Amino acid sequence: MRGLVISPEYEITNDGGIHIKNSDIDATKLRQYLLYWDKLDFPDNNLIGIGGSPEIDYLKDVGVLQRSRHILKSISGDVGDFYSKIQLETLKNNNEKEKGKWSLAQPNSKLVLNEESSVLTRNLEVELYESLPVPTSDVSLDDVLIFKERRKDELLEFRHLMDNLYLEILDSGDFERARLKNIDQLQLKIIELDRVMSESRITRLLQNVKIELDYTQVFINTVGAAVAGNAFGFPVGLSGALGFASSFIKVSSEFSLKPKNIPEGLKDYAYLYYSKKELI
Repeated sequence: MRGLVISPEYEITNDGGIHIKNSDIDATKLRQYLLYWDKLDFPDNNLIGIGGSPEIDYLKDVGVLQRSRHILKSISGDVGDFYSKIQLETLKNNNEKEKGKWSLAQPNSKLVLNEESSVLTRNLEVELYESLPVPTSDVSLDDVLIFKERRKDELLEFRHLMDNLYLEILDSGDFERARLKNIDQLQLKIIELDRVMSESRITRLLQNVKIELDYTQVFINTVGAAVAGNAFGFPVGLSGALGFASSFIKVSSEFSLKPKNIPEGLKDYAYLYYSKKELI
């Protein structure tokens, strides 16, 4: 089982605070999360209602989504600032119950965190650019759930290949070995997922996801430079015919925010699902 602590879309204000642009979960992002993850947690609190919709209620009813409840005495500052803290607290609590099983998710190209609970540091990023096939917002949640059940083996293999790619880099520091063993297989698996979604008559988009990975100072010093900006395009021939002409997988070492206290055993601490338009 793998779960995501999801959130609305944040933005950084001029004074350095965090503002929630929309308190609901975007319909396409919700389908992304639902397709590729087993469990979702959309935290709530007793003072200010964040999000909530018939689709959220439906996923709660079928047992796919939970809303961890946080009891607060007061709110100071911007709502987005305190909600960022709630998201991190939910991540911590869920991983105490299920060690290493829960990660953060945000619909942003950069991880947005409360300043006092985060630190700017170098980490590892694995990015799937215009690569991830996801259902469009008009696909029913029932159809997504049916597809997940029918194609669970393919989805599990995709997750296994993703895990292998970055875990081998993190555990061994051998970027070249991880690339040779996993990236070609991962690309072919993505193309296969796109094909079976098409066969199931699920309309879809090719979206972007960036995985933020925690790793040690030793690794930064020894192989950090070797992974800076390595991008691998999809196989020639298959990519153009199937719509993956501009798709690639990129592995790089970057500076970005991360939680100060990452739960023990959690290496892939954040998944950033963002749209192509945000790169313009």
